[in-house]
Amino acid sequence: MRMFLYSLGLALSLPALADSLDPTAIMREVRDRDEGADRRSAVTLVQTMADGFVRERQLLMLEKEYGEERKSTLYFTAPSDTAGTGILMHSYAESAAREDDQWLYLPALRKTRRIATNSKEGPFLGTDFSFADIERMRVDDYQYQLLREETYKDRPVQVIEATTADGLENPRTGYSRRLVYVDRERGLILRDEFYRGGRQIKTFEVLEVAQIEGFWTVKESLMSNLLEGGSTRLVRAEADYNLGLADQNFSERALRNGIR
Repeated sequence: MRMFLYSLGLALSLPALADSLDPTAIMREVRDRDEGADRRSAVTLVQTMADGFVRERQLLMLEKEYGEERKSTLYFTAPSDTAGTGILMHSYAESAAREDDQWLYLPALRKTRRIATNSKEGPFLGTDFSFADIERMRVDDYQYQLLREETYKDRPVQVIEATTADGLENPRTGYSRRLVYVDRERGLILRDEFYRGGRQIKTFEVLEVAQIEGFWTVKESLMSNLLEGGSTRLVRAEADYNLGLADQNFSERALRNGIR
């Protein structure tokens, strides 16, 4: 999703990080990691509620690079009550100083609606990811400080603190602070802690990584909701890169008609 897509955008690869210890430069390199010209993934979202109830959703995710911009289409295939739901995302270059666009297609209504910027901190189709979480990372949302270097899950990482300039919640994401664990060798975010008003509210963790077609790919990750007690696991069953995906897959028509 960008987790989700972060994740779901979170299928990942990158040349080795620069030797510079500038945390802002490191975060830009993570954002700009090489993920091929385009990619297609089959994803399962496994949501576990606080009471133990488990709900699964399956979807196809297509992504394509357009220079410094990216377009993504998410198309839900199961279960029946969400099948046909689609999301189209257009991530712009940060230098454009323009908010990313997102559209949601609901088959029951046969309508596509644009997701407002101030709605992106809300839950992504009821999961523990937000709409902001699944967008491509925006480095300029925060200021950064390198706190330390350590080993996390047998991997060398740099722990970077991200804070808003005024200490208040970012109006787009709803977070005021993050602690980001960056795998220096593979350029992956292995853990991300999200804070609001001094309180940690969510934790993102990478559970499994594999190299697919030469690209480091997050096979499984987990977003835990510390406020409500639930979690959402993202499992990537398939991933293919550099397929030459047609532009027509990234349009409102594709949302209505489904991915071909």
